[in-house]
Amino acid sequence: MLPVVTQIRLTDTLLQQIAAEHGTPLYVYDLDSVRARLQQLRETLPEASIRYAVKANPSAAVLRTLAQTGAGAEVITEGELVRALEAGISAADVLVGGPAQGAELRQRALTAGVGAVSLDSESQWDDWQPELEQAVGPAPAFLVRVNPALDPRTHQHLATGSADSKFGLLPEAAARLASRLSDSGHFAGFHVHAGSQLGDLGVFRGVLDVLDPLCREFPGTLLDLGGGYRVPDFPLSGYAELVRPFAARHGLQLIIEPGRWLVAEAGVLLSTVLHVKPGDVTHVIADAGMADLLRPALYGAEHPVRIAGARAGRSELTVDVDGPLCENADRLARQVVLPEPRRGDLLVIGEAGAYGLGMASNYASSLRAAEVAVESGSHRLVRRREEPADLLRSEL
Repeated sequence: MLPVVTQIRLTDTLLQQIAAEHGTPLYVYDLDSVRARLQQLRETLPEASIRYAVKANPSAAVLRTLAQTGAGAEVITEGELVRALEAGISAADVLVGGPAQGAELRQRALTAGVGAVSLDSESQWDDWQPELEQAVGPAPAFLVRVNPALDPRTHQHLATGSADSKFGLLPEAAARLASRLSDSGHFAGFHVHAGSQLGDLGVFRGVLDVLDPLCREFPGTLLDLGGGYRVPDFPLSGYAELVRPFAARHGLQLIIEPGRWLVAEAGVLLSTVLHVKPGDVTHVIADAGMADLLRPALYGAEHPVRIAGARAGRSELTVDVDGPLCENADRLARQVVLPEPRRGDLLVIGEAGAYGLGMASNYASSLRAAEVAVESGSHRLVRRREEPADLLRSEL
């Protein structure tokens, strides 16, 4: 059973006020919490350069907050690069990664002057070489992404470091590409991202064991260890104690790519109870579902849920929290214990600051939710709710 959240920075009173003003479904982000997380990371691992994984939450409000604190960005599409630069993140602090890296992304990255590129395959390097010859200005630092071919001990969809993953190169192939880059004078180091929602430090030990001979054979200046830190309860201090001496031994500047860990717990999704259907399973039908928060349907992800302002005296009930769409997978939570839900209750779905609106869709012509940012005791609308006209705007 999922736990009921008892403490959260965004109070029930505030969330009820915001929902009354802006409606539901609605994403709410505590930007002060994002700043606090970033500060915690910097204090624990000050040697590392931070490249925020934009895909976790591309909201302009979040990106501007990170830009103001001097964080960089990791991007995988032209759209993410545009968002990062528009938010004020320095191009020199942007790392381009991903398994595609098409012509539009490469050209915009070179024009902007991005600081680093992670190569996911040898053919990517074949694509970059002719464009580097024509580029004006310094070339980015090129990293080789290594697939460590180990069990990341996470959901299979999140296991980017397993041997059958599409990401990166197995060590032998990574060495071949590193040799090509070294011969051309463009090799800067290695990159690895074992997976997401990782909490077992043994996984990171295994990654370093794979990287060690590569780093000895191909000395570089950078080592990007990715991100994927589990939410909640990642052993950050233990992680720092593990990676710090490795980087020092090889004389490497560390890069890390936190995404979910920085923003997940800073955000909630607000949803209104539309109907309660008693039965063998009590179904709570909410106005938010898989078109708003895909992770439960996609990964079987468990998000904590509570009812805002539920008064004492309600009996507890085990329920499924379901969305409004005609899909059996359209569920936000299964077998969660709540005070007996009633129509009109405000549901607070926690740990929703990452991979929420960024993965949202217009499935069934759903309208994507609005976003509200909370900062220094006040709140503001930072993205309006879509309207039916928005669905037709791009159609010819």
